[in-house]
Amino acid sequence: MKSGRFFIMRHGETVYNASARLQSNHIHTPLTRQGFEQALAMGKALREELGARPPVVLHISETGRALQTAAIIAEALELDWFEARRSNALKEIDMGSWCERRYADVEAEEGPVILADHLLRPAPDGEDYPAIASRLECWLEAIEYEGLTDGRDHIVVMHGISSRVLRGMMARYPVHPDHGVPIAPSLVQGSVALIEGARERVLFGAERGIEHA
Repeated sequence: MKSGRFFIMRHGETVYNASARLQSNHIHTPLTRQGFEQALAMGKALREELGARPPVVLHISETGRALQTAAIIAEALELDWFEARRSNALKEIDMGSWCERRYADVEAEEGPVILADHLLRPAPDGEDYPAIASRLECWLEAIEYEGLTDGRDHIVVMHGISSRVLRGMMARYPVHPDHGVPIAPSLVQGSVALIEGARERVLFGAERGIEHA
């Protein structure tokens, strides 16, 4: 397991979230007022935990919604947003030709898109869960190779499904019986999960205080 603590979170609510549309990784959907409030709350929680100008590495998914959320968090922590490490490896699950369409419209044609525990059914021409795990494993190996796992803390701003796979891998959750990779439980938008030494607890959010060994 990589050294240091990892604070992993999802971006704030976007106009696509609010209108129940499947987002893509190339359309830079803006945050809603609620999304800004969620980002502010995550920044405040991290400020209380880490203080001002903490010696952390900030990692951001290369999407507008994550970059915008991270800007608010960086301001709360008095960090330089321009020094953040941006990576496409942290992007959301690729839903293929279903992207940008309303959930209801896709489900009327294809059947359920949202599965048990708020997981998404992979699109026929999209990305599956093992593919997400593979790119995230490469990301973890890359930051270790570059000497970033030297005991410093890490703040990771990414997405709902991909963050659940990353948390599942890092906190050693069981392999999901249907999707073949570890997947962590769903957290409400605006939550902050803290992983340290292969253990997870919810630092801020709906399930605060619950730990996983």
